[in-house]
Amino acid sequence: MLGLAVGFGVVAAGCSSDGSGASADVRITGCVRDPDNHRAVVTGEVNNGSSKRSNYVIQVDVKANDSKIESGLASLFKVDSGGSKTFTIHPVGADVPSDTTLTCVVAHVGRIAAE
Repeated sequence: MLGLAVGFGVVAAGCSSDGSGASADVRITGCVRDPDNHRAVVTGEVNNGSSKRSNYVIQVDVKANDSKIESGLASLFKVDSGGSKTFTIHPVGADVPSDTTLTCVVAHVGRIAAE
């Protein structure tokens, strides 16, 4: 987890983010409670809409009953221009009761051209 946090600082320093189209590249495809470990599992897809191969750091917030309960990060590297990659996030947080409706939202997207 520490590596992701450090990596996020590096990516965020030179990235385009929510206001310039990077967030439009990200789509949440699933937001469910894992019946085995009672934690949220978030799945999604990045479609690189920029003109360059790019690296992404995605922060997703998980909400239950309209209250944020946890956040998680995904890092995707070398997504080709016009290409797609999927991600899965297993946020670390409290157990989610079985009858809870989860909502997952993209909180921030960092995108920087890959070398």
